[in-house]
Amino acid sequence: MKASLTFLQKLAYTLISICLIILLLYHAQSFFIPVAFAALFTLLLISPANAFEKWGISRGISALLAVLLAIILVLIVFYFISSQIIGFKSDLPKVGQQLYIAISDLENWAQQHFHISDQHFKKLIDSVTTQSMTSTSAIVGSTFSTLSNVLVYLVLIPIYTFLLLLYRHIVMGFFVKSFGNAHALTVIDVLHKIRMIIKDYVFGLLIELLIVAVLNYIGLLILGVQYAILLAVVAAILNLIPYLGIYTATLLSMLITYTNNTPNAVLGVAIVMIVVHLIDSNILLPKVVGSKVKINALATILGVVAGSLLWGIPGMFLALPILAILKIIFDSVEPLQSWGYLLGDDSDNSEHVHKKRKNILMHLFKKNTGSKNSKNHNA
Repeated sequence: MKASLTFLQKLAYTLISICLIILLLYHAQSFFIPVAFAALFTLLLISPANAFEKWGISRGISALLAVLLAIILVLIVFYFISSQIIGFKSDLPKVGQQLYIAISDLENWAQQHFHISDQHFKKLIDSVTTQSMTSTSAIVGSTFSTLSNVLVYLVLIPIYTFLLLLYRHIVMGFFVKSFGNAHALTVIDVLHKIRMIIKDYVFGLLIELLIVAVLNYIGLLILGVQYAILLAVVAAILNLIPYLGIYTATLLSMLITYTNNTPNAVLGVAIVMIVVHLIDSNILLPKVVGSKVKINALATILGVVAGSLLWGIPGMFLALPILAILKIIFDSVEPLQSWGYLLGDDSDNSEHVHKKRKNILMHLFKKNTGSKNSKNHNA
């Protein structure tokens, strides 16, 4: 009875702690989102900062140079994307006209096949328009709020990244002291693994993004699709969102293509996106990214959905790196290894993994068998 009560108490404490953490992450997202991105960038910029320090540059200047280098690279990418968007913006009236024609064709098709009268269809359009107009103020307010948050993040993330680089030894010392000297080596090993895994993962992801963008561009260029560069880059960026990004990118590309191309070109765009995604998921992702931490598909999808519910679009992009970090922590802490096993990928058929799983199952079997034998002996 006492054992079952203790188990229920532990379970209750765990559930309460998880709920409190989720509430804190949701309500304080304006604080945690820039800190999470800054921590991610810090893990990437530690190597260049260390290189600058080896050249005799002070720690503060080295951190500043590493951050400035990252900002320059981001500005180059932003300039390239914005130049493509400007070219697309000049053709927006034409796109809007084509969308109006497409909606008119859809209206005629619906009236012919479903025998909907003009008055009934107009009432339906008017009701939808009225509902849209009533929610316009809320949409505008949320848009301004989103833009203001983005501007704040663009200011805070470089500052946080610079400060984390400057005081990275203090942050590491904090974690070591928090868990005591007995676990100092384990903490240092976990922090080192996290830095290496995140660095390899992000750099591999950037290479994958470049290859996917090139493949998309070649396919769209062969089809003669307008805005091929813009669609290829946007599709490659959305592809960073596991499993869900490819569908969004395909639908968006098909919609834009439909406004200025034939239906055959729209079908070709869908085929190109799907083929490139299959090449990416089966060849590029395992070979180029090559992350040592393997997260199964169920945990990945649940993590992306949870990240979207908590932090929106930033949470979707941060979901996989956070899951990788949690996987490293869970695998390194013995009481949490079951959670690491739950996040792991079962596609790894290596002898070491099979032996490890067999040992875990044998340990659990012996433990349960021993407890039953002791109960029977006492009886």
